[in-house]
Amino acid sequence: MDEGYIQELSAEEKVVFLKMFCVLIKADGEIDNEEINFLKMVAKRYGVDDATILQIIKNTSKDLYLPEARKITNRSHALELLKELCFLANIDDNLHDAELNVILQVARLTGVEDEKLILINRFVLDTLILNKTGRIIMEKENG
Repeated sequence: MDEGYIQELSAEEKVVFLKMFCVLIKADGEIDNEEINFLKMVAKRYGVDDATILQIIKNTSKDLYLPEARKITNRSHALELLKELCFLANIDDNLHDAELNVILQVARLTGVEDEKLILINRFVLDTLILNKTGRIIMEKENG
C-alpha cells in the first residue's frame, strides 16, 4: 500500500491510527502474537516507540479509543485511515461483522460517506486480489 501519507500525519494522528488498528484487531475478542507483531511493525513505520504501542495495546478499549477518530479532521488522512483499516480487516480473507462495525463507526466519526467507504473497500479488495495474482504469476505462491 502507498505509505506517502505517513509523512503528512502529525504525531497525534499516528497514535490515533494505531489506536484504531488496535480496536479493529481486538474487535473479534482477542489479540494474538501475530497481531501484536503487526502493530509493532506499523508503529515502527510511524515512528512510534515500542513502549507507546504496548501501552496502547494494553489500554485498548473500543469505547475509549473510537471517539478519538474525530481527531482525524483532514479528509485525505481520514480516507487513508479507512483504507488501512479495510486492508487490515481483509488481509485474512475474512471480514468479521465486528470489524465491519468498527470501520463503519470510524467512517462516520471522520465524516466519510458510506458510498466512499464502499469504494475504498473495493479498491483494497482489488489490490489484494491483484497482489495475490502477481505472486502466483511470479511463482511465489501456488494459488
